[in-house]
Amino acid sequence: MSVSVASLLPGYSEHEDIEQAAIRAVAYADIFDYPLSGVEVHHYLHGVPSTPEATAVALRQCAALGGPLGERDGFYTLPGREGLVELRRDRLTSAQRRWPTAIRWGRVLGGVPFVRMVAVTGSLAWDNVDKAADIDYLIVTEPGRLWLCRWMVTLVTRAARAIGIPLCPNYLISTRALSLSDRNIYTAHELVRMTPIVGFGTYRRLRKLNAWCYDFLPNAPGPSLVPSRRKETMRGWWDRVLTRLARLSEDAFRSEAGALLECWEMRYRIRKRLRQSIDQGDSAYGVDRFKCHTAGYQRRILTIFAQRLRSLGARAR
Repeated sequence: MSVSVASLLPGYSEHEDIEQAAIRAVAYADIFDYPLSGVEVHHYLHGVPSTPEATAVALRQCAALGGPLGERDGFYTLPGREGLVELRRDRLTSAQRRWPTAIRWGRVLGGVPFVRMVAVTGSLAWDNVDKAADIDYLIVTEPGRLWLCRWMVTLVTRAARAIGIPLCPNYLISTRALSLSDRNIYTAHELVRMTPIVGFGTYRRLRKLNAWCYDFLPNAPGPSLVPSRRKETMRGWWDRVLTRLARLSEDAFRSEAGALLECWEMRYRIRKRLRQSIDQGDSAYGVDRFKCHTAGYQRRILTIFAQRLRSLGARAR
C-alpha cells in the first residue's frame, strides 16, 4: 500500500486530504458553472478514497465561515459563486426537456449498421445544458467498418439538424479501441457520467477496460449503476425492427467491396480533414477511431483547471 508524503508530516490529518480533494472537485465543476451537491462532491472527489461520512465532515469544514468553499441550498461552490445554484436549476430544466429527444435519436443512431453502443456524453450527461447546447454522443462500432458507419451516422445527423435537432456524434471508436488512451481527469469524468442509450453490454466492457478512471475518481459510481434512464431506453418493437434491418445491411457490407469502400472512405476523409484544419486540437483519426475535437476543448479545460488550482493554492493531483 502506498503512503503519501503528506501523511508523514507532523500534524497530518486524513481529513486534510479529503478537504483538498473536495476543493479540487468543486473547482473542476466550477469551470462548467456547475455547483455540486454533497453526494456529488463525494462521488467526484479527486484522487482520494473516502466514505460519505468523512466527505460530509470535510465539506462542513470547507464551507465554514471564511473557508475555501461556499454553500447554498445543499450545493457547494467556490466562494462568491453561490449564484450558480440558480443557473444549475435552470439548466436542469433545459436538460429535462432535451432528454426525450436525445434518447429517441440515440435509438435511431443505434439502428445504424455496425453500431454497437450509443451513449450521451458532454453537458447533457451532466444535466447542465443551455438552450444552444448540442446533444453529444459517443458511438462504438464494429471493427473494420467504423468509417462506413460514420458516413451513415452523418446522414442521420444531417437529417436531424434539418429539423432543428442539434446532434453531435463527434467521437466514434471500434470495439478494438475501448481502452481509451486519454487518461486524465477530463476523460475520467466523461466516462463515469456518460449515459448509455443502446449497447449496455458494450458499455460495461468500456467501463471495465477503463478502470483507471477510479485512480482519478475513486468514489465514482461503477458500471453496474447504469443511470435510471435505462428504463426509458429499453428497446421496443421499433428498435428491434431497426436492429434487424441494420444487421441485414451489414451482411451486404461485409464483402470485399465493403472493405474497399471502408478503406477509401477513411483515407479520403482523413486527408480532407487534415487539409481543412491546421490545428487539430484533440482530434484523432485512424482505423479504429474518429475523434473530431478540433477546438481542443479537453486541452483547454485541463489548462484552466491547472490554473485554477494554482490560484486556489489547492494541491494538484
